[in-house]
Amino acid sequence: MGHASVRTRSRSEIWQGFEATERREVGTVIVSTLQSQSTSALLLLLLSLLALRVTGSPASAPLVVAVGALPALLLVRAVRFVNQLVDHRWVMLLSDAGALVVAVTLWQLVRAGGVHAWQIYAGMFLFAAFGAFYLPAMRGWVAGQTTGLEQLTWLNAMLAVATQAAVVVGWALGGVLASSIGIEGSLGLCALSYAVGLVLQFVVFVVINGASFRKPTGAPGTGASGTAEPHAAADRASATTGVWRDVFSPRRLGLFTAALLLMELTHTLGFSMFVPLLTGGAADRSWIAGTANACFALAAMISGVLVSGGALGQWTRARAPQVVLVGFCVQIVFGLSVAHPVWAIGLYAVVGLLSGGDAALQSEVQDRWRPAGSSQAFAVFGAVQGPAQLVGSLAVAALLTCLSVGTVYLGTVVVLGLGSGLVLMLARSRAEAPPPRVEAPV
Repeated sequence: MGHASVRTRSRSEIWQGFEATERREVGTVIVSTLQSQSTSALLLLLLSLLALRVTGSPASAPLVVAVGALPALLLVRAVRFVNQLVDHRWVMLLSDAGALVVAVTLWQLVRAGGVHAWQIYAGMFLFAAFGAFYLPAMRGWVAGQTTGLEQLTWLNAMLAVATQAAVVVGWALGGVLASSIGIEGSLGLCALSYAVGLVLQFVVFVVINGASFRKPTGAPGTGASGTAEPHAAADRASATTGVWRDVFSPRRLGLFTAALLLMELTHTLGFSMFVPLLTGGAADRSWIAGTANACFALAAMISGVLVSGGALGQWTRARAPQVVLVGFCVQIVFGLSVAHPVWAIGLYAVVGLLSGGDAALQSEVQDRWRPAGSSQAFAVFGAVQGPAQLVGSLAVAALLTCLSVGTVYLGTVVVLGLGSGLVLMLARSRAEAPPPRVEAPV
């Protein structure tokens, strides 16, 4: 059968394809994402620097990531239950409220001058616990606002632009703040930023858009009120088993899920070594990490806009595995060049330009997850991603006791990063409906 001709829609046409109320929702969530994620980026940088300062070991950063991987596993049932009953916007709002409490607590501990390593790990655990509720809620909201892969890729790309803009603010500002006013003052500003963000989200979600706390009766993922069907419990158990089988079975969507998991693990484990890789634990070199990540984020913003629609976006979606592979190859060269700050910063910016392939991969997997329910699929995905991050982080920490940070970083990108692109190629070759063939953009 020949490939059907697909008309390429411009970015503005994709935007106009949303209903008026949906456009208001999309705009407000993008703004709130910018506010929330900028603060999260700042907090993560500060926690990495604080762990290095307290322990004096580069292995402490991967251990922080290992602790942060536990909540996704331990809370999977709670995450699915909450996202079935509570409006996704309220879940995101309450998750950020919990992060605010963590930031204030850590700030007070540092001010008292007696912070210990276990308190940093506990803070990261709680921070990740609130984040475990945030991501499925965000992805469930995204899936509910879009129809088709084109809209889904557009919205994911725009959210990625907002997230990367937040990284520019969080990391560039964090690198300067940590070097100038110190970690204590930076944590105080972090807590203040979370407070401002909470006010913004409450006004937008609740006051303006009138989000109700509970999902309406009959909404996807909710049970009907009143009398339940006789076999409701059995049906829920069967549905739970079905989600796991749909998402992870190699005969269904397992290979697509594996490609996304490998990509996410590469980013998470690589990022856990990012600060010690570029700074060597020296606070006065934190500007290098901050500048590199800010340049990456600026380039990723450009990439997100370019792949969000039009001919280039369609071309990128069709060739997502190849773009992902090229991006990780450049990241390998970056890992070999960290001794030269300017060269390393430039290479990391190129990695950002190629990050549109990551958004295309994520959108393709999420689009294939639709029949299982996006928020439910992300919840069970998180239950596997958490242990995988835990095992990976512990392995990285163990390797760092006998190998250099650069060696472990390169091995992670080669094995997991390149593996994600290759697995996506295999998944596409075995899928029943391959992506449409499109011409390269002129």
